[in-house]
Amino acid sequence: MLSLLKKKPLLFILLSAFAIRIIYFLAIIIRNPAGIYVYDSNGYWNIAYNLRQYGVFSQSANIPLEPDYYRTPIYPIFIFLSEVLGPEGFSIIFFQIILSVLTCYFTYRIAKEITHSNFISCIAAIIVAIDIPSIVMSNLVLTETLFTFLLITCIYSFIRYLKTERMQTLIIASILCGATILCRPIGFFLPLFLSFFIIYHFRKKITTGLFKTGILFSLVLLSISPWLIRNKITFNHYFLSVIREHDMQNYQAAAIYAELNNRSLAESQSILRWKTFKEFKGDAHKQPYEYAKHIESEAMKIVFQHPGMLIKHQAVQFVHFFLKPCRSYLDLQLGNWGKGFNMIPKNVSIVDYLFKHTSKLTITLVIFQLGILLILYISLIFGMFYFNKNKQILYLLLIGLLIFCFANLTLPEVTESRFRVPVVPYIAILSASGIYFLKEKFRKRLELRAQKTTETRRT
Repeated sequence: MLSLLKKKPLLFILLSAFAIRIIYFLAIIIRNPAGIYVYDSNGYWNIAYNLRQYGVFSQSANIPLEPDYYRTPIYPIFIFLSEVLGPEGFSIIFFQIILSVLTCYFTYRIAKEITHSNFISCIAAIIVAIDIPSIVMSNLVLTETLFTFLLITCIYSFIRYLKTERMQTLIIASILCGATILCRPIGFFLPLFLSFFIIYHFRKKITTGLFKTGILFSLVLLSISPWLIRNKITFNHYFLSVIREHDMQNYQAAAIYAELNNRSLAESQSILRWKTFKEFKGDAHKQPYEYAKHIESEAMKIVFQHPGMLIKHQAVQFVHFFLKPCRSYLDLQLGNWGKGFNMIPKNVSIVDYLFKHTSKLTITLVIFQLGILLILYISLIFGMFYFNKNKQILYLLLIGLLIFCFANLTLPEVTESRFRVPVVPYIAILSASGIYFLKEKFRKRLELRAQKTTETRRT
């Protein structure tokens, strides 16, 4: 094993990443086979099942099947294809483990493209390989693993395009960008984000930059257009999903309403949902787009009437995005809450949660995560020095702004470690660069000290 590490470190890292995820998968199967599912998993699985059995994109568990307007198609199709090739549930997890390992690989490739350092590339891949939330999410029927893989392959292809300016690479990056958006609509900003860097790259040839940006937008639109057309035919409007509007009401607006009225978040969500449902002049189920616009308008009234609270909640979720460790999913998956639990009951006190259902293994892993995060964020600061010293500001902006965008687009009150998983590779690259920067500083200091010692002896 040691010889493999020395000769082929990347292969060793990828094999280790695969082994860690498979071992955790086996632990779930032995202790709590249903632990690969949580509450949101059921909706995705139902869509895949209804696609296979009836050819209808629907979350309904019973006939008649209502066409779905919340979820986008890529992850249900991934579930559908996975279960065609293997047993229910377990085949999904196996392919997600493969994608999680490939994410480690593309983390290495991006770091190599940017820094040309094997040390930085390997350290970045190791960070992703041992990241607890990434390991856990690869073993859950949720979108994080597939979304992270699509995002990193899109960003890798885009960086290759900036280096080579090959049209084929831009086409691949654009199609992957569209697939990323169709996996999770939170990726909606990516075309605009990438176009900024294209225009900057071609700033001395602005016409070329605008032409390439036009190609990017056209191909992304072409990629997502079948889904937009489906929604137009089904609901009479072009849209990706209405989940953003519902989330704005259920989290941003409800969190402010809860604080203003001294109520729980769950109570506030229920009050606002019932209020907007009664006030809507139409059929909320048959007119999901119109209803979504109505609840968005009502939510924005609450949000913009209390900008101070909005900023406070946003700041709290921003901190949670970077610092929250993965805890509850570990105990749910391993059955510490009992078989059949797929979410933590909302009325459970934190004391009961910590000391009655949290295992010693989970507590140990939480401490491990917090220690790793501390190291990552300290070294990330020095990573910025590394990029500045090596005149790689463009890539620092690309990676840094990508992290910043995702950190600001998550939901106040419910931000958790799984939302950080898509940006772990980019945090890892910055942190690995910082570790290299510190290593080189230390090495040069030792060399200087040795040189001074040698000169002293000579004199």
